[in-house]
Amino acid sequence: MNRITNAVFRTLLRIVCKLDTRELKAHVPMTGPMIIVTNHIGVLEGPILYLFLRPRDTIALAKQELWGHWFTRKIMSWWEAIPVNRDGMDREAMNACFRTLDESKMLCIAPEGTRSKDGRLQEGKAGTGFIAFKKQVTILPVANYGIEHLGENLRRFRRTPVIFKVGTPFSIISDKKRLSPEERQQITDEMMIRIARLMPEQYHGFYADRIDEQFIFTADTEL
Repeated sequence: MNRITNAVFRTLLRIVCKLDTRELKAHVPMTGPMIIVTNHIGVLEGPILYLFLRPRDTIALAKQELWGHWFTRKIMSWWEAIPVNRDGMDREAMNACFRTLDESKMLCIAPEGTRSKDGRLQEGKAGTGFIAFKKQVTILPVANYGIEHLGENLRRFRRTPVIFKVGTPFSIISDKKRLSPEERQQITDEMMIRIARLMPEQYHGFYADRIDEQFIFTADTEL
């Protein structure tokens, strides 16, 4: 049933969107633990990453409200999504993220936590920086844009061009055992700046004035 559901969703996505996922196929490794950090423009980037990176085991965080309806609850169960409170990540969600990486799966996180209404980047939340620091796995920045036009294009019976860009993998370079809240936020900000650098200028939003900032806690790495 899961395969049938995935095939149906892939078909629907191709009908309503003109997807450019070439960089996903070319640059996302198929094995080993990894964190994908991406921006959160619409409701589709999570499903697109899950469906078009198969057979890679990709586990995403999703707002807990999706478990409130039988249909979306079933989809989230099939996709092994991790429920999370958009106001902050609780201990149960955090432990589920750790288990995902311990099992050599790919964890997909949108550090902003909530969807951007206009496509521009919002400030990332510090919880993502904490997970990356604790597990010390490779992190891959992935930017997407175009989804914000989905509603207006559907009303005009047009397909929406959606572009995915993959950046340089990086890792945390701090040798500290613990981080202050400010340091966790700095790590998350560096993730968001790396995402911003993959996007046209009009999407930089909160990070527009920090796009050329020198990194303190992260460094490029090889896969």
